[in-house]
Amino acid sequence: MLTKARTFEMDAAERGRLDVDGYVVRAGVFSPPECAAIAADCEALITDLQAASRRTKHVVGSYMFEIAREAKTVVKWEPAAPEVVQGVEPFAHISPALKAWGLDARLVDPCKVIVGQDDIGLFTEKLNVKRARHGGPIVLHQDFPYWEGLTPVAHRVATAMVFLDDATLENGCLEVAAGTHKVGKWPQRTDDAGFGGFEMDMARFDLGRLRPLEVPAGTVAYFGAFLVHRSLPNRSVGDRRALLYSYQPAGEPHSLELNQLFTPKPAA
Repeated sequence: MLTKARTFEMDAAERGRLDVDGYVVRAGVFSPPECAAIAADCEALITDLQAASRRTKHVVGSYMFEIAREAKTVVKWEPAAPEVVQGVEPFAHISPALKAWGLDARLVDPCKVIVGQDDIGLFTEKLNVKRARHGGPIVLHQDFPYWEGLTPVAHRVATAMVFLDDATLENGCLEVAAGTHKVGKWPQRTDDAGFGGFEMDMARFDLGRLRPLEVPAGTVAYFGAFLVHRSLPNRSVGDRRALLYSYQPAGEPHSLELNQLFTPKPAA
């Protein structure tokens, strides 16, 4: 008699919470040694990118970006501390170790119900780094507005957020607004015609709806493209690092293939 391979798909109770709240949280998905190994892979990637040739840093919306065309990725820097990395997206193509973690069934299986099918693949990957005392805020937003111009399946993209360090209010934990996924796209900023226009209009949202996810390292949060969320600055003496793997229906092009930022400019 064959033993069925273990599945990590959401059970009925989790599917119910997903429908009502728009997100599901699982604690203890990754062990302390696994978190340490993943964090080491993240730090190795950051070290490599910091050692690369610098390009112009652009302040767009609430963020500071550097387009690393050689690596085909975008490095996000802290606007208040431009020498401190805040994030990297995408990264699977330049870090085999981190790509392998993103294919782990503990991340992939639960996202199938959000995507709406069993056969799914990566759409993009993001490393968020909130360094001690330096980590700035991630403004109130939904993921969908950033992606809808790239892919027609943006509404089906599911994200698994892996917390590599304990997340607390002091170090800028993720804050989510339950039930906001049912509305569709919320009002966005109208005072910025560029990248900042993807951010939400905070004056038209009740911030009292936000719930802080204070969770231990090894926890994973699963959510779709319409959940409203943000995070505040890291005011603690320790780092708060997290990986976000986003999945889509299999066969759809990865964001790397869709993003014009990495397309070589024609010769003059």
